[in-house]
Amino acid sequence: MQCPDTNRLIRYLLVKLAPVILGVKPAGLLRLTDCRQTGGKQHDLFCLHQPEILAALQLRCRILRRNSENLVVFFFREGALERVLSEPHNAEFLAGRGYRRGAELAELEFRCRNGSGFPHEIGVFLGYPLKDVRGYIENPDACLALPRGLWRVAGEPTESLAVMERFRRAESAMRQVVGCGRPLEETLRDIHNLLPAA
Repeated sequence: MQCPDTNRLIRYLLVKLAPVILGVKPAGLLRLTDCRQTGGKQHDLFCLHQPEILAALQLRCRILRRNSENLVVFFFREGALERVLSEPHNAEFLAGRGYRRGAELAELEFRCRNGSGFPHEIGVFLGYPLKDVRGYIENPDACLALPRGLWRVAGEPTESLAVMERFRRAESAMRQVVGCGRPLEETLRDIHNLLPAA
């Protein structure tokens, strides 16, 4: 398929983006580093082979930040992301934060590229429970940092823990499939043959 380094990057992305690839999460956010800084080739390989990598993952992406040291890439399944953004409680929340219906991703990109940090409402795009996103925006000090938590939790943690567990199970399942030593082409075929249409 690709060169060995690109194949390694695809295997890494398969695991890190497993909840997105397996349809458990609408989107994922990853920082890809530059080989001149870390000895890795993620940044360069992704830039050079982006179409092939996205085809292998069957995902789309937007680069939210770029500098000489790294890329911050937002990977997503278009249909899954659209469903999450159109849920009435999410759509109402985002509209209240200045997002126009149908242009949410463009607005998120603009805010990420032009702000000093990432807007906290990105949690909605990433499939976090709205109660946690809203809670963190309104009062971050009241949110809990749970052991092994993937984000800070507002209020009753049961729903949040269940979502985190689904994300973890997807990554664990993908780690087993990717780590079994089979050729990448076979691994990708098996993964994508099991998936429902996005």
